Amino acid sequence: MKKLTKTLMTATLILGLPLGAYAATQTAPAPDPGAMVDCPMDGGMMGGKHHGGRHDKMARLQNMTPEQIEANLKQRYDRIQDPAKKAEFIKNLNERADGMTKHAEAMKKFAEANQ
Repeated sequence: MKKLTKTLMTATLILGLPLGAYAATQTAPAPDPGAMVDCPMDGGMMGGKHHGGRHDKMARLQNMTPEQIEANLKQRYDRIQDPAKKAEFIKNLNERADGMTKHAEAMKKFAEANQ
């Protein structure tokens, strides 16, 4: 049994390593993580390009005025039909605002301590 196992392991290594090396050389190179790629939904604000929705959303949020943020939240809230989902939206919004406030206070405290 040990001899059979050794033989199978040897055969796997002999065949597997060259095939793995060949497969590794034949794959397409991965795009850079921050690089913009063509979007299949050609069009939109960035002309068919996108690079990560979460970061785009965060950048847009930082560039918005408080009035724009309020209007956006109102629009999102009005689209929700289910009262339970509306309540969950408000709950999540409050939790997120509390977290942002804590982060802002920590940053302000750090900045004041290091001036």
